[in-house]
Amino acid sequence: MRIMQVTPFFSPKMGGSVQVVYHISRELAEQGHDVTVVSGDFGIKNAAFPLQAFKTVILPSPISRWGFYITPGLIPWMHKHIKEFDIIHLHEARTFQNFVARWFAVRAKVPYVLSAHGTLPIIVQRQFFKRVYDLFFGKKNVEAARYLVAVSPTEALQYRQAGIENDRIRTIYNGINLEEFLNLPAKGAFRRKIPGLNTDTRIILYLGRLHQRKGINFLLEAIAQLLKRINNLVLAIVGPDDGDQANLQSLTKSLNIEKYVKFAGPLYGQDKLAALQDADILVYPAVYEIFGLVPFEALMCSTPVIVADDCGLGQLIRESGAGYLVRYGNVPALVESLQFALLNPEDAQQKVKAGQAFIHERLDWKNIVNQLIMLYQHCINY
Repeated sequence: MRIMQVTPFFSPKMGGSVQVVYHISRELAEQGHDVTVVSGDFGIKNAAFPLQAFKTVILPSPISRWGFYITPGLIPWMHKHIKEFDIIHLHEARTFQNFVARWFAVRAKVPYVLSAHGTLPIIVQRQFFKRVYDLFFGKKNVEAARYLVAVSPTEALQYRQAGIENDRIRTIYNGINLEEFLNLPAKGAFRRKIPGLNTDTRIILYLGRLHQRKGINFLLEAIAQLLKRINNLVLAIVGPDDGDQANLQSLTKSLNIEKYVKFAGPLYGQDKLAALQDADILVYPAVYEIFGLVPFEALMCSTPVIVADDCGLGQLIRESGAGYLVRYGNVPALVESLQFALLNPEDAQQKVKAGQAFIHERLDWKNIVNQLIMLYQHCINY
């Protein structure tokens, strides 16, 4: 098959959905398909994916505002190349790239599927902009798609709540690159980067974007209470600032726990794995998290996880018995779960083993991409 993957940006620093595009494209190419990733160039100068067997078309994005990246060069490129493809896969719900690709795909009668990656509901930020986009473009993008790909039952529910027919929804989980965990960094590499730690100091880790919906403020409040019970610990906050770091640092100061909280900035590749390796527990207390890759990466590093239960990620962790669940924003429950996990390592490791079994059985990229291939072929033969 000749497959086009369309994404607004293609840099590993831009979050989980971009990682999904990369791994889908790599696996498709390894299976012999002709894959082209079409994207804007935002962020790619600072961090780029390694070269792979698939092609990339990276177009300038001279205008970016409100999380919207405009690539004017996409219009003539699509006009010239659209008929060279059998199927298109659009990523994210509201992008300049999507409505351009949809316009040309419909006219060239090239089918496409759409993965919203949790961005379809009108929640959190830029709600007015999202409503305007949907009025002019978003509704048409959804209506013309052959199928909507959901990465969890929670996202499938979001699609149905948006009025999308159930027979146009296909649930296909995101995957994990299992090869990445075959040669993990030696333990201690991340710990040595944090000054003043004893060898027995427990490391509680948050890894992800520093955004208000990630629940890091509740984690800080929980740490302040947990320190009254267990004081030989540190909270490491790892990830790029997405608008909330100043607020979190201010909260850390007001809680008088600056000594116990380390903002480490973003880490990638082996450095990220080193942090996951050295953590005693990973906490991922986010809301509206339809999948969430980080906790599964932690489990592959044999690190126990605590996640919020009112999201798609929580549903998967519950289904697999892979970790501890707390209600988003419930600080006392988070304190109790942290204390229990830290003081009962055998129980925590049983959950880790259950999570690893779930990952190997259900989240291997080869199995995920095989499901996508069947969906693509069905669209082409429709």
